[in-house]
Amino acid sequence: MTTRLIELAEKREIPHVVDVFPYYGSDGSAALRAGWDVRVALIGQGVHASHGMERTHIKGLLATKDLIRAYIGDKL
Repeated sequence: MTTRLIELAEKREIPHVVDVFPYYGSDGSAALRAGWDVRVALIGQGVHASHGMERTHIKGLLATKDLIRAYIGDKL
């Protein structure tokens, strides 16, 4: 799923950066641990700092929106 999101971002020229948070948990990782047969990837706008005073930029929000729309449109 991550590979597909990267491909969509590149194809549609959506600004993106790939990052890894090895100790970050999500509902998706909980579902996988519970044995669900689902595909999981996390996306979101870049932020400066976390869990406190988080700051982002409108361009990051718009790129996230564009990637979500690209993924949904790709699945229809």
